[in-house]
Amino acid sequence: KKFEESPLPHQKATMGDGQTVLERAVLQHNVLAASRVYKNMRLPDLGLLLEVPAERAERIAAKMIAEQRLVGYIDQRTGIIHFDMGDENLQVWDRHIRNVCNQVNSVLFKVKELSAMSDG
Repeated sequence: KKFEESPLPHQKATMGDGQTVLERAVLQHNVLAASRVYKNMRLPDLGLLLEVPAERAERIAAKMIAEQRLVGYIDQRTGIIHFDMGDENLQVWDRHIRNVCNQVNSVLFKVKELSAMSDG
């Protein structure tokens, strides 16, 4: 009861979609928090996390992405939201991929050498 009385009048204002400014801020904060914890998640799971229907969770996230307040994308075909991993994680991922490719090239080179030796 005490918490309900603590928001300022402008925080209690109801927006066009029926939610208060405070409710919207809390939902958007929780979407951002989820984006820092998860790489991706199903929209129904995001809805459960936010305690709203999946469709509403999708609308909230889509609006945040459109307004560039959330980096990611929504795959509507699979119903999954993908959060951007950030440049640092992407660079680490690129280094791992480059390392694997170099190892594969090294193995292929050795196979060719051994193949040439057995043919010759």
